[in-house]
Amino acid sequence: MRMKSTRLLSGTSIVTMCVALMCLNFIAARINLKLDLTTDRLYTLSEGTRAIAEKLDDDAVIQYFFSRSDKTLPVLLKDYGQRVQEVLAECAALSPRLRLEIYDPRPDSDEEEMAVRNGIHGAQTADGTAFYMGAALQYQDTTFAIPFFDPRREMFLEYEIASLLSRTREAGGRTVLGLISGVALKAQEFTQPLMQQKASREDWLFVQELERTFETRELTVTTEEIPEDIDLLLVLHPLTITEKTEYAIEQYILRGGKAAIIVDPAARTVPDTSQAAQYGRATASHSNLPHLFKTLGIHYDDQLVAADPRCSTRVSSRSGPVQYPFWLSLNTDNFNREQVITGQLDNMLLIESGFFKPRAEASCTWTPLITTSAAAGTIRSSRLAFITPQNVDSYQPGNEPLALAALATGRFTSSFAGKPDGSQYPREHITQAGDENTVLLIGDVDFINNSYSLRSLSFLGQSIIQPLNQNVAFLSNALEFITGSTELISIRSRGTFQRPFERVAEIEKKAQAKWFSVEQELTEKIQDLQRRLNELQRARSQDNQLMISREQQAEIDRFKMEQLEFKRKRREVRKHLRQDIERLGTILTVLNIAVIPALVLLAGLYIYSRRAGGKPLLGKRREA
Repeated sequence: MRMKSTRLLSGTSIVTMCVALMCLNFIAARINLKLDLTTDRLYTLSEGTRAIAEKLDDDAVIQYFFSRSDKTLPVLLKDYGQRVQEVLAECAALSPRLRLEIYDPRPDSDEEEMAVRNGIHGAQTADGTAFYMGAALQYQDTTFAIPFFDPRREMFLEYEIASLLSRTREAGGRTVLGLISGVALKAQEFTQPLMQQKASREDWLFVQELERTFETRELTVTTEEIPEDIDLLLVLHPLTITEKTEYAIEQYILRGGKAAIIVDPAARTVPDTSQAAQYGRATASHSNLPHLFKTLGIHYDDQLVAADPRCSTRVSSRSGPVQYPFWLSLNTDNFNREQVITGQLDNMLLIESGFFKPRAEASCTWTPLITTSAAAGTIRSSRLAFITPQNVDSYQPGNEPLALAALATGRFTSSFAGKPDGSQYPREHITQAGDENTVLLIGDVDFINNSYSLRSLSFLGQSIIQPLNQNVAFLSNALEFITGSTELISIRSRGTFQRPFERVAEIEKKAQAKWFSVEQELTEKIQDLQRRLNELQRARSQDNQLMISREQQAEIDRFKMEQLEFKRKRREVRKHLRQDIERLGTILTVLNIAVIPALVLLAGLYIYSRRAGGKPLLGKRREA
């Protein structure tokens, strides 16, 4: 009887527990509670988003179109669609003027027609099924849209939504960005001899990213006046710019115009196609604005490139991987943490960048944004074409950080005595600015080229731009800062979802420093042996037969044996390059597979043994 009662009690307990769990899951699914334990609080809305939502001065409606009822939709897209809805709901809760409406656009429905009318693009799955996952913002009879939310851009989800909300400020017109570029930003097939811009094989995608925020307007490199309606001027690698245009840019800045200047002493993505360069080895092009930099109180040498062994980038070569100190992989130590532009950046790549220094006699305020380490040095850009894995350290060492990007602020004084000869500039010459102004300076143009910053992907019929790093984020941050908009900066620059293995990267650098010289020595010996073998085997008779003695044949055999031995040693050295990393991987594997489960098992056995003996989990059992 007691046995039946115990069994009944046990069965009742199990049923009660199951019912309790079902109720708990039912309640939890309807309560929007979360705990963000990520280092950079990636799943918590930033202060920038809150500020944008709170500044709404009229009622606005976010219409979210998501094909939730589509049963053929992959689980990945369904989960991401739910994630988008949750973020939109959080944003809508920030302001009483903001309301969220959710629609399920089934095929041939009024909701689908509304989605298309509002600029939402239908995508297609592998089986041809169309579905929608986009949002439209209705504000003062104006519609702004995010055509499609790409799961691969999840780390930019909050930024895309906040950017959508910020467009409510465009009721009075968008900020106009004037663009003077020495390189064609649209794809061209060839460069004509007298062409003003260097040709490009593909569109520079960073322009599309800037068009999310600005109304862009391209100006020619021969313009002699910056139009009055240009709110911000971006000068990009001014290769063939004239003195008249440089004067117009300077006068625009002295009038109070906002400007960003990007020059480069060695633009790898823009080869030098001048007639002088055709007679020698192909080199990168270089640009300069000497008069303007004098006005700003800045020293810049368009023949010097920064090198930094502490920021070197691992690249491939014929001799194997090598740390290349002229491609700078920047981390948190290289960014000015006190500036809103760079305060949250942690990952950029600069390609053979130039640098700036304030002139001794300058009175401007100098604010470095991105700097090298104190171990940096310099190299003349003309020597880069002759760099090999054996001489990557052949640069002039220095003893101070170099400013790769900076802000120059002050009441600037013109470096021109008057208008250049033949200038059609219609205004009066300004000798000194009436008020302080700030100009952005960047010493590299390659960093916003597609190869080093962005890539275009095709996802379910949609063209998606995916960042490779924070290069374009830095440029966007800086341009928005100059024009006075800072809310989006804190969102765009926040931490990344990617967590690199910093310990592994450090081991790679140490291993290469330890074994690279040995590998190079062995490679040189192999090459020397091959050269000597070739010399011996060049002794040929008229009938193309080798005329060698026994001693020479023995020498050849010995060389071949030595060559095989050196190659074997080199293989061993290259194994050592990965040995420490593989050892670390083995340790982590053992910890995950054996140690942690063993600890859990021991803990379970300990708890079972204590309870089986009627003892408390901790301490001794108290005697009655």
